[in-house]
Amino acid sequence: MLNRRFSVSKVALALTATLCATSAYPALSQENKKQDSGLEVIMVTAQKRVQNVKEVPISMSAIDKNKLLENNIADSEELSAYIANFSISETSQGFNVFMRGLGSGPNQGFEQTVGTYVDGVYRGRAHLMRSAFLDLERVEVLRGPQSALFGKNTTAGALNLTNAKPTQDFEGYVNATYNFDFNTRTIEAAVSNGLTDTLSGRLAVKVEDTDGFMDNTLSGQEEVANDTAIARLTLAWEPLSNTKITLTAQHDENESDGFTNSQAFVEPAIIASGAPILAQLQDVIIDDNTHKANPLLGEIEQTDFEADHLTLNMEVDFDNYVFTSITGWQDYSLEQSDDGDHGALPLVFRVRGDEEFDQLSQEFRITSNFDGKFNYIAGVYYQDSSLTYEEDYLVYPLNVLGDRHFNVESETWAAFAQLDYAFTEQWQATLGLRYSSEDKDGVRSLFAVDPTTRTRIVDLPLVQAPVIAEAFPQGLPGAVYSQVVLAPQNFLDHDINGSRSEDEFTPSLNIKYKMDDAMIYASVSTGTKAGGFDARANHPNDFEFEDEEVTAYEIGAKLTLLDGDADLNIAAFSMDFEDLQTSVFDGNTGFFVENGSEASSIGVEVDGRWIIDNNWLVSGSVGWLDFEWDEFTGAKCFASVTLVPDNVEANGVSCNLEGKTNAFAPEFSGSLNLEYYTEIFGNYELKANLDVIYKSDYYTNSDLNPFTQQEAFTKLNARVALNDSASSWQVALLAKNLTDKTVINYSTDMPLIGPGFYSVWVEPGRSFSLQFQYNF
Repeated sequence: MLNRRFSVSKVALALTATLCATSAYPALSQENKKQDSGLEVIMVTAQKRVQNVKEVPISMSAIDKNKLLENNIADSEELSAYIANFSISETSQGFNVFMRGLGSGPNQGFEQTVGTYVDGVYRGRAHLMRSAFLDLERVEVLRGPQSALFGKNTTAGALNLTNAKPTQDFEGYVNATYNFDFNTRTIEAAVSNGLTDTLSGRLAVKVEDTDGFMDNTLSGQEEVANDTAIARLTLAWEPLSNTKITLTAQHDENESDGFTNSQAFVEPAIIASGAPILAQLQDVIIDDNTHKANPLLGEIEQTDFEADHLTLNMEVDFDNYVFTSITGWQDYSLEQSDDGDHGALPLVFRVRGDEEFDQLSQEFRITSNFDGKFNYIAGVYYQDSSLTYEEDYLVYPLNVLGDRHFNVESETWAAFAQLDYAFTEQWQATLGLRYSSEDKDGVRSLFAVDPTTRTRIVDLPLVQAPVIAEAFPQGLPGAVYSQVVLAPQNFLDHDINGSRSEDEFTPSLNIKYKMDDAMIYASVSTGTKAGGFDARANHPNDFEFEDEEVTAYEIGAKLTLLDGDADLNIAAFSMDFEDLQTSVFDGNTGFFVENGSEASSIGVEVDGRWIIDNNWLVSGSVGWLDFEWDEFTGAKCFASVTLVPDNVEANGVSCNLEGKTNAFAPEFSGSLNLEYYTEIFGNYELKANLDVIYKSDYYTNSDLNPFTQQEAFTKLNARVALNDSASSWQVALLAKNLTDKTVINYSTDMPLIGPGFYSVWVEPGRSFSLQFQYNF
């Protein structure tokens, strides 16, 4: 049972409408209606300066804290649903993060293709996405390579998160949400005030617990039951009029009963056959039921995650330039156990999958503020990190336990500059330069051991397992068993290590033309994602993978229309990739980890806002994407009982993906948001929103199996709120996935059972929540 619980008072309110939504833009409010000054100006820091978003020459979306709170967007996975050409989904190994069709898949040895930055500090590990959103000022989603200012591992883009800062004036809020369908209780609160004339502080906390949305018939519990607590303290000190020092300390905790929203799925032909094994699986229909982690075998799925973040930011303003120092330290520990086959059959179970990570980073930056034609940003960056992964993987049919150890140490330094030159008042060119150097040392060992005694299999006199019991009733000598049974599964004992060094130069060039109500730009940029060492493979020959590279071209326009009552942003892009890193489960006990040769991605992204009249705001974001492998031999083929891949290579084992698309690359994606606001009487206001989210069909695994393809879907979210502007309270009813769409966002082959059996990850169905918010 989870050990942190709290209760939320249930506030009842009779509501006559069921409209609402999440917008990727600031909401229509009493202070921001047509008769005032048109659309609210959105200020961002996408280029390490505070700028109007209309002046930033890249494709991006910005979401403010009000929309995050009001629509209970708790993490980046839920956020991605509202951003065109962007997808995040959780897996057993971490997270799939894909932008514009580019992503690597989960692997402890991978860093992310879309880099995440919080207050300027890089968070490159997938599991740091477990940290829920807390008291954010703004989220910026930057599409395309961001190498010059943000660095490596942003080949597809970057998430730039800005936390709310302390204020000298007393202020704060309390936001409470109760989800009736999943029994989810969330309280988020923050308070800020001046402590002295030069020192101010802000304390923010968030507590959430949920029973989850899946019914596990084997364990008898609802899943995934999460219990989360986060606290952050920020102190801002201004010892001099030109100096500001900000210290932020945050601690995250997350415990869960259950592990992932996964279940078994079987091809229709197998179901029609009435195979006896179906009864053992219990249920193979994709819904909100799951049947995994058999307690009779001692299987318990759970996680225990803790993270700490410490950031020291110093800014000194010397009139013509600002000196910035950002020191970041972070670490996390993750302990987990989970059912590796995600079904009722005793196939594989991860008894232990533990991670330990720590990182120290330092950035020094100078930003000019000249009145003339030339300005610049220049700096240096250093990062040191260490990751350790320990795993015990029980494989029932082989009667072995895989004892895995993985460690990687990394040291990075970089020098960067962005040079801006205004030829005229209308024309400006920006040259970005970054040189990076990285050294990595990796170690991986894997040994097959006896599940009870932990003696190595090769040292046992006899080994018995179900797969050989009939042919060899007395068993086989351990050394023979290792060669005859384990080796064909690519399960080979090994203890290997390696070192690698990379030096990368990633320039970019951007030219923009400014008019009174428009800005047009064109850019070419490059990016790299570091190579490294594979944590998941079971064969000693599969250990190291190379860095990936991208060259991107983009043209776009940012338009202000209808005297400021509307804006429209359009971007068209073409991206060419080399050696794209991929990781695909092999259907047995390991992963195919390799560099895809060449790929290209082209597309268009459009977003905009329009105040229709005093009370109506419509906004939206839509993307068109065409991702294609130009060259990729030796890829994993999908396995099916009824379908045969049309791209099998001459060796009869691997496939050629040339001309194929990638996983998580829908042709169309986006959202449309309609917001209505009206004054009822006195200080009471009604605000209602409708949100339409759409994705065309996409593959949920990089092997492109048609049976695990997600069909096109449309989701509807709605919200209606009653506000009291005088006392600053708000009560609302929030509905998500109104039409109760069943959507899968990831899949793998079920291990050690043959073709036609899959494990799939399912998104939540329909839910209703009651919210109460008070600002002070």
